[in-house]
Amino acid sequence: MRRRLATLLALAFLAAACSALAGDIPKPLKSRFVTGDPVWREIPVRDDNRSDFNRCWQTAVATILENGFDIATMDKDSGYIRTTWNEGVVALGGPWSYRVQLSLKFVFLPMDPKLPPGTAPVIDKVRIQAAGEISQSFRGVIKQFFRGYDQVLLQNVFQDLQGKIGIR
Repeated sequence: MRRRLATLLALAFLAAACSALAGDIPKPLKSRFVTGDPVWREIPVRDDNRSDFNRCWQTAVATILENGFDIATMDKDSGYIRTTWNEGVVALGGPWSYRVQLSLKFVFLPMDPKLPPGTAPVIDKVRIQAAGEISQSFRGVIKQFFRGYDQVLLQNVFQDLQGKIGIR
C-alpha cells in the first residue's frame, strides 16, 4: 500500500513538474506546441491513387515545398522524405528560438511475388510528422529546451496532403 502511494505521489509530482515546465513555453507556441515525442499521423491513400506511386510522390514533394520547407533527405525507393529545420514557422525573437522539421513516409502493401520485377509498389498510407524544438539561450548557453511537435503545422500539412491523395 505504501509503495503504491509512493508511486502515485511520484507520478503526481512528475505531472506537476511537466506542467510547470510547459508553463515556460513562449506564449505564441502554447496553443500549437506539444512537448514529448513527436507523433505520426496517417493518411489512408484513395484507391485511385494507390497504384500511382510516382504521382503521389510528386504530390507529396510539391506539398512540402508549398508549405515553405526545403528537402534535406529524399529516398524515393524507400518512400521517405525529411525536410531541413525551418525556423520561420513562428518567429519568437529575444532569447527564444523555434524550429520545425517535417518527415514523411510512404507505407506500401506487401508486393505480390508473382509480379514482374520493377512493378510499382501499391501504397497503403502516408505517415507524416512535424517534430519541433524550442530553446531559450543566454549568452550562448541554452537555459531551456523543449522537444515535441507542432500540432497546428501537422494538421495543416496533413489536411493539405489528404485532400490531394487521401480518402475524403
